Amino acid sequence: MKNKAVFFDRDKTIILPNNNNYIYRVGDFYIPDEYIEALKNLNESGYMLFVVTNQGRVAKGYLTEQDVHDVHNYLDQFFKENGIEFKEFAYCPHNPDGNVEPYNIVCSCRKPKSEMIEQLIDKYQIDAYCSWMIGDSKKDIIAGNSSGLKTILVETGYFNSFDEADFVEKDISFAAKRILGFKS
Repeated sequence: MKNKAVFFDRDKTIILPNNNNYIYRVGDFYIPDEYIEALKNLNESGYMLFVVTNQGRVAKGYLTEQDVHDVHNYLDQFFKENGIEFKEFAYCPHNPDGNVEPYNIVCSCRKPKSEMIEQLIDKYQIDAYCSWMIGDSKKDIIAGNSSGLKTILVETGYFNSFDEADFVEKDISFAAKRILGFKS
């Protein structure tokens, strides 16, 4: 039997920036209490949870892969302490507009491409038809659609409208309610 999952973009989706700044390191973000409850409800309903995030600022020299790992390790511990299990935190450090080698390349893992999601689907035997992508950008929605997932655009980023999203919700607490109430 295949598993069901929810894939989340990271920045401005499950974590929100302090003072509208970019998220580079631990301390640059916060997680609203209602997000914790929403994630817990998804976990308890049998959904595997994943983060799939572009971190192209590595290629631009603004942060290192260690900075990305530090944030993911912090999130993993924080969520575990709150009874939430994320199976994996996947990221793409590439950006063809960057200046740091070897990251300044065109790759197949940077959203809107779907390799990051498709690798997780294969690795964890996920049924894409029963699974979802939640993100705050057009790139997230395109990657989710390309992977056969249902998609929810959340209005917590700069981009709050896109016709190709299956649904648009205020944030992940509303997105979780949509998922848990969805009948295909």
